[in-house]
Amino acid sequence: MDNRDMDSANTLTTSFCAEEAFTSSLGRRIRRGGSVHSGALSGARQWLMGYRLGKRRPHHTLSSTLHSVALAEYCETMLARGTVCRSTDPLFPEDIVPSMRHLAGYSTEVARSLSVTAQANTGRTEKVTSDPLLSRSTTAPDGSNTSSYVAHCTIALKRFFQDEAAFASFCQGERTARTSLADFVARHFIEQREKATLEIDGQKISLEPLDRAFLRTKRRRKNLSAPYHPYVLERSDFWCSESELNISVRMVVENMAANGDVNLIEEKKTEESVLESTCGMILKKIINVGEPEFSEKIMKHVACTVLQHKIRLHLASSKNVAFIADGSILPRKSGTSDAPMASPPAIPFKAPAESPMSQSISIEMDSLVKFLPQSLVDEGFSSVTMSGLVVPPGITLICGGGYHGKSTMLRTIALGIYNKIYGDGREFCVSVSDAVSVRAEDGRYVNNCNISAFISNLPTPPGVTKTVDTEHFSSRDSSGSTSQAANVSEAIEMGASALLIDEDVSAANFMARDGRMRALVMDESITPLLYRVNGLYKTHGISSVVVVGGVGDWLDVPHNVILLDKYVASDATKKARSISYQFSYGHVQYGGKGVVHRLEWEKKGTPTPRRPKDFFTRSSTSDIVVSLLDGGHAISLHEENTEGDDMAIDGDDEEGCIEASRMEQVMGRRQLYGCGLCVCWILQAAKEKKELGLPDLLAELDSVLDSGGMTRVLSDISNGEIFSKSWKHVVEAVGFVERPRRFEIGQALTRLHGIQMEQIPLEDDESDAAAQMEEARKKKALAEIWASRRKK
Repeated sequence: MDNRDMDSANTLTTSFCAEEAFTSSLGRRIRRGGSVHSGALSGARQWLMGYRLGKRRPHHTLSSTLHSVALAEYCETMLARGTVCRSTDPLFPEDIVPSMRHLAGYSTEVARSLSVTAQANTGRTEKVTSDPLLSRSTTAPDGSNTSSYVAHCTIALKRFFQDEAAFASFCQGERTARTSLADFVARHFIEQREKATLEIDGQKISLEPLDRAFLRTKRRRKNLSAPYHPYVLERSDFWCSESELNISVRMVVENMAANGDVNLIEEKKTEESVLESTCGMILKKIINVGEPEFSEKIMKHVACTVLQHKIRLHLASSKNVAFIADGSILPRKSGTSDAPMASPPAIPFKAPAESPMSQSISIEMDSLVKFLPQSLVDEGFSSVTMSGLVVPPGITLICGGGYHGKSTMLRTIALGIYNKIYGDGREFCVSVSDAVSVRAEDGRYVNNCNISAFISNLPTPPGVTKTVDTEHFSSRDSSGSTSQAANVSEAIEMGASALLIDEDVSAANFMARDGRMRALVMDESITPLLYRVNGLYKTHGISSVVVVGGVGDWLDVPHNVILLDKYVASDATKKARSISYQFSYGHVQYGGKGVVHRLEWEKKGTPTPRRPKDFFTRSSTSDIVVSLLDGGHAISLHEENTEGDDMAIDGDDEEGCIEASRMEQVMGRRQLYGCGLCVCWILQAAKEKKELGLPDLLAELDSVLDSGGMTRVLSDISNGEIFSKSWKHVVEAVGFVERPRRFEIGQALTRLHGIQMEQIPLEDDESDAAAQMEEARKKKALAEIWASRRKK
């Protein structure tokens, strides 16, 4: 028997052992309640039996055998943990049959679950593992081929700092500092990606970011050096636990020869040895752990974001809405760019002189203060003092002529909910974390939403006797006014403390109605937002920041007015009050409810907490996946196509679609995809916790995100019954996802076509009932007075 025959015999023996281990593990899984595709088990047995009968070529057996061994080992590991593993777990192939066939076609596949250590430059180790579910192999026209898979690495946070003092300063920033460090390393990895390649024995081994690696299309962007947006967000590929930085990247092994064989995986020991040394060298080249200059850059990045976070906490404690620092550059380079406009021509922001809104704030930064620009630091102190414009609580108008910077300022406030990198120009323009933009969205899906504070007495078609109940309003195609009313109501329901509104993208009849139109149209179904903002603030403490340039009636309601003239801000509050007094709008009564523009907020207009029914998930017969639509401006939750194309969606069927193009505080497709995954989590949790309303479900989701980030959400829904393949689709669709706010998650959920919301009943309040009876009595008395006057 020659060496080739001996190798074949050894491989055959290994195959038999793999079959026994594999099938016994699956048997134990079945007995413990796990789910397995029957075709997968029979497919594995058929493949191995085919080799026994001489129907499989020997040189393809090794990688396939390793694949089977990996499956068996994974089953054993999961069983040892006491976890019931399913065929759709993130590390478990969704279908063994196509995996086996794929491996049989390409012997270059790295399909074995690796667990090796990569030596870094300090001699310490990082753990690197591959994900067989995400492995893939391609063959180039010249005969060379490439094997790739996802590698997961961890680095201890202490290793990024030179001494204990620096690490202690870092720890003062808590979760914000950890998010900032992960963001910095991710940006640094992208900048240095050209160095992430080594050639060893005819093989080119490289590390690539997940988003740049898997989005390989014919129309891919030619300039891959385009930077990420300037917002510091939690992400699923670079994220920090309390002690470690976790990195997920794509490892590519490319055979430079044309013989079709990748020698790297021919021997297990060789593979692990090469991976260990190669990963260590690449990590050393890219992530300069422990070097003074690298640590200094990290701390500057961290200090900037921690300062923004502390400003946000300061605003919340003082009940203010936003802060815009002097010297900030608000305009962007273009409408499609997040880069700041050059100055000049951009005019640095300056708070209006001698205005109560022009304030200086002092923020305690402790030992992080030394990593901030010296221009911000109080000499000899550990605090930072910054001057700028503080948007106070209440009703604030931003007025001015066209193209004078009103919407730019509002956009700055809207994006102040996110931390930004240093050099963005708006890094010290900060808003409270629960400020929400609302606008008109004609065509929006609405289900069981209380919009009675703004909409009532809607007309009905001829022959229809049942009136539209606006306390339980539903529509598959809402108008501009009803959609904006629903947006305001849902923002109140989800706990917003400030509403951000631009008249340019609002429904005109929802925003205001002047005296002449009131005289002409007596039976109006809409109570404009203008009449409600003061009552909303007085009753619920919800502030409003409104951009106004065309309707002077708004000058009757504000507490503060900012006037922009050629991009320069001034305080026009006193002038606005004088103008309002001259026109004397404030004395007009509105249907007996009070003075026009300052109506009291009615109890029945306050939205009742709702929760999603499980109709959407119960109607699904297979796994639900999340897909991007319309160039990343919409997402869809749809059943996986059993024919193999899980992205195929019936264009005539809107069920499961979420139109998100007008969700203005969503930062791109990755955060939108994250919204879709969080919606899946909410739907899954709502089935188990039927007593929780949407606000409580969102709060619980926030706790999950705080404890484990987006990877925890992916893990939770991947272990569920209907969203089990989410991790695979994330990598293939967007590479990684970014954490959204609770408000954008709630907006995505309520825009989901086909979702059914039910209101949670509240206990009756006797005082509320008495107040409603008194209100009805006053209305009746007023109606009798008007009737008697008409008779005269």
